Amino acid sequence: MYLPTRSALYIHQRKTAGTSIGYALGLRPANEAWHIGNDGVLEERFWDVVSAGGIYVFSSVRNPFDRAVSGWKYLACTRSRRFEEVLLDPPQEGAGYRHFTRPQAAILVDPATNQLVTDDLIRYESLAADFRRITTAQGIPTARLRRRNRSLHWPYRHYYSREARELVEHRFAVDLELFGYAF
Repeated sequence: MYLPTRSALYIHQRKTAGTSIGYALGLRPANEAWHIGNDGVLEERFWDVVSAGGIYVFSSVRNPFDRAVSGWKYLACTRSRRFEEVLLDPPQEGAGYRHFTRPQAAILVDPATNQLVTDDLIRYESLAADFRRITTAQGIPTARLRRRNRSLHWPYRHYYSREARELVEHRFAVDLELFGYAF
């Protein structure tokens, strides 16, 4: 989500409050700016914007164990299947892939340098405080951060067997290590 008047770009990581953040930044899905940078380093428009220099890039991340449950419950293509079944046979394309299967690092790490492309991260676990810290420091005016696009579920630990935990540890090992998350 591109904020040209603030020289800022928010990479919309799925199932990490991205829709809530977009609305709080004053953007709407109908705005073209909403869609710029949504897939981070995988998107040519991201590189077009940041190559000019002077762009503040931020994103949000979430514990992969929690994010997997949220994505599973959110997606129509997965919610009717058992969690472990989805982990064994995850979506391979489209929204299902972006919301459930794709590691967070896939859109936040420059494949040429293997470095994060963000200047800062909002952690889902400290969402309001991190959002306020970043927008205040960057002088980005915001509206109240409200819950949107939410999936209803128990705390993530409720859904995990040993097998499910091992599957997530394997599939999202890069996110667990890069962002310092654990079960």
